[in-house]
Amino acid sequence: MKKDVRHPRTTGTIILVLILGMWGTIAGPGWNPDPYLNQIVPVTADTTIGSNAITTPPRTYEVEEIIVDIELDDGQTIQATLRTPVGVDHPVPGVIFMHGTGTHMHTAFRQHATTLASAGIATLVGDKPLDSYSVTARNYMDLADAYENQWDWFIEQPGIDAFSVGVYGESEGAFIAPIVAANEPNVGFVILVSGPVLPIRQQGALAADTYLRKLGVPEQILQAIPRLIGGELPGGFDYIDFDVSPYQQQIHQPVLIMYGTGDFSMPVIQGADLIISDLAENGNTNYTLRYYEDADHGLRITNDEGDLVLSTDAGRDLSRWINGLPATANAYPQIAGDQPVQNFTAEKPGSPRWYASGTAAIVILIAGLALTVIGFLGGLIGQIRIKKKPLLALKGIGWPLVTAGLTVVAAWAVFIWYILQVAELALSYQTDAFIVRGGWLLSQSVAILAAGMVIRLLYAWWRARPLKGIAHAVTVTAIIGLATLLAALAYWNVYPSLLTALT
Repeated sequence: MKKDVRHPRTTGTIILVLILGMWGTIAGPGWNPDPYLNQIVPVTADTTIGSNAITTPPRTYEVEEIIVDIELDDGQTIQATLRTPVGVDHPVPGVIFMHGTGTHMHTAFRQHATTLASAGIATLVGDKPLDSYSVTARNYMDLADAYENQWDWFIEQPGIDAFSVGVYGESEGAFIAPIVAANEPNVGFVILVSGPVLPIRQQGALAADTYLRKLGVPEQILQAIPRLIGGELPGGFDYIDFDVSPYQQQIHQPVLIMYGTGDFSMPVIQGADLIISDLAENGNTNYTLRYYEDADHGLRITNDEGDLVLSTDAGRDLSRWINGLPATANAYPQIAGDQPVQNFTAEKPGSPRWYASGTAAIVILIAGLALTVIGFLGGLIGQIRIKKKPLLALKGIGWPLVTAGLTVVAAWAVFIWYILQVAELALSYQTDAFIVRGGWLLSQSVAILAAGMVIRLLYAWWRARPLKGIAHAVTVTAIIGLATLLAALAYWNVYPSLLTALT
C-alpha cells in the first residue's frame, strides 16, 4: 500500500514558509523613520513679497526669444534659449536656469522663463552637457563649470546688468546652483526650487516612504526601501550621496527658497531648515521662503482647462523678488504660504549586508536562475524516452523539477510585476486598492505555492534515492538554484513572518 505523503509535504511547506518569513525579517535592514518634529509655520498664507520696492509685474513687456550657441571651456558648444524683454531702456537683471533630472534641453522652462522675461528680466536656458551626466554617473562639479561658462557669456551681453545675474536651480539643479554661487562671488542671487537639499539617497528614501504610505501598501513593502537604495548600487551611482551643504554654507548672496505643497517627493520642511541653517554658517540671513498651495515639483498647478501651468502667485513672486533686490532680499515676511507637511525625517537608510548589495546581489540572482534553468531543462529531458528508456534516469522527479522551476520563476515574475504596478501608481499620484492589496495577496500566494513545489521536489528526491551520475548532479544543482531564488525572494518580505506579527 502506497504511503500517503500529503500531510508531511504540507507540514514541510508550512515549516519552509515560516523559515523564509523569518529570514526575510532578519536578513536586511529595517525601516522605521523618525517623525520630523521641527515644523515650519508660515507667518501668512499670502505669498506676496514684501518691501517698498516698486517692481514690474509679469506680462508687462513683449518677449524676444532667440537661440544662441555658447562655447564651453571644454570645447563643447551648446545651444541656449535667450529671452529678453522688448522696449526696456536700461540694463536688466538676468536668470540662468539649471535643469533637474527630468529635463536637459534649451527648450525647457518655457513658462517660467517667459513669465520672468515679460516682467523685465532676461533669462537663459542652456542645454545640459550630457557627457557629465548619465543614469549611473553625474559630475556636479563639471556641470557647475558649464553653468559658470553660461554665466560668463550672459553677463557680457548688451542690455544685461552684469551685477544682477543670478541662478535658478530646480530639483537636482538646486545641487548645482549653490556650487556656482560659492565658486563665483559675483553671482547676483540664488533661487532654489523644489530642492532635495539632502543627499539623494536620503531624499529618495523619504519620497518612496511618502508615496507608498499614500498608496496604502503593506508594511512589508515599506521595509524594502533601505534594502533597495541603502547599499551599494551596481554600475556607479556615487552621486546619490553628494552633500550640497558645504557649498550652501559659502553662499553670501540673497536666496529665494520655493516649494509646492503638492510635491510629495521633497523634504519640504527639513530641506528648508537645512538651507537656512547652512546660510547662517556664513552669517547670511538674506533668505525668503515660500510654499505654494497644491503646486507640484515645478511650481505648477492644474488650471480650469486641466493643463499644468506655472502658479500665477509663484510667477509674480519670482519676478518681484528679483526685480526688488536688494530691498526684497529678506523682506517681511521671510516665511509665507501654504502650511507644509513633512511627517517623517529624511534619514540615511540602513545598509544591506554584502549578499544584497551591489554586484553581489545580481550575481547571486543570476546564479540561482541559471541553476534553476538547468534543473528545469533536466526535468524536461527526463521525459524524453528512446526505446522506452528515459534519456535521463530521474526516477519520477522529472515533473517535480519542472513544476518547481516554473512556480519559483513565476513567483519572482509576479512580485516584479507587483512592484512595477505600485511604482507606476505612486509616480502618477493614483490609488488602486485592488492592485495594491490584491496584487500583494497574489504575490504571497504564488510565493507560497512555489515553496510547496520545492518541498514536493525534495520529497520526490528523497523517495527516488539513490540517484546517480548526471541525474543526481542535475537534481542537486536545481535544488541549490531553487533555494537561492526562494531565499532572495524572501529577502523582500514576500513570505509572512511570525517575528513581524509578534512585534
